[in-house]
Amino acid sequence: MDDHADLSDIDFSDDYPDLSEIDFSILTIRWRQLALWEGDQFLGMQGMNIGITDQIITRWEYALLREYLQLEKTPGDSVMALSAFSQMWLFAVYEAMRLWRERFYKCRKWHDSGGLNKVIENLDCKDELHPSKRLKKRQLGRYRDDENFRNRIAREWALFETVYQTVELLRMNLAKHAAPGKESVVPRAPGYARINRHCGTLDFEVIDKDGAYLITNRRDVAEGLRAAFISLKASTVD
Repeated sequence: MDDHADLSDIDFSDDYPDLSEIDFSILTIRWRQLALWEGDQFLGMQGMNIGITDQIITRWEYALLREYLQLEKTPGDSVMALSAFSQMWLFAVYEAMRLWRERFYKCRKWHDSGGLNKVIENLDCKDELHPSKRLKKRQLGRYRDDENFRNRIAREWALFETVYQTVELLRMNLAKHAAPGKESVVPRAPGYARINRHCGTLDFEVIDKDGAYLITNRRDVAEGLRAAFISLKASTVD
């Protein structure tokens, strides 16, 4: 794939912004502004990696579309390479968001059950070379004591939950060859994809737990994440 392919005569869809209109920095820097990501440099690095690779893969997608239109047939090698990187990107997004969701759910569970103090007491933070434990202890203490912090975490997750459900659906179909929450529901062709004629991303056919098929792709996840961060910033300003 030619990363510098001419895209001048591609008919960009309103569903997907023109390459020049995408603010790739959103997925590189804004993860660190989330309540449960603040101060966690290692989790922040995961978010930064998602943003950096999104920009690279998005350019590859448009280059694939250019190649596809020029050849008037599917460029097999390019599709296979893009499919591999797209799936790895989706798995990375899923793991980062799954960890975020797990931390939120555990904090809420411990707080609601009255067990948060015990969890905090049991955290051993004597090791000076283990800053992650100290950060976790501070976050748990703040979650216990600060209602605004608790509300902020819940509000932030609510904005991203739909995107998480989409990436979970893709991850389960692509990696587990099953629907989320229902392993007996099996997709027809896990990993098979078609080139999206508007932006070059790969459209995957996935199946949900009710057995319904739908088409979604990596770019839907990326744009969903950007939209959620923009909504979050707007709500914070308001």
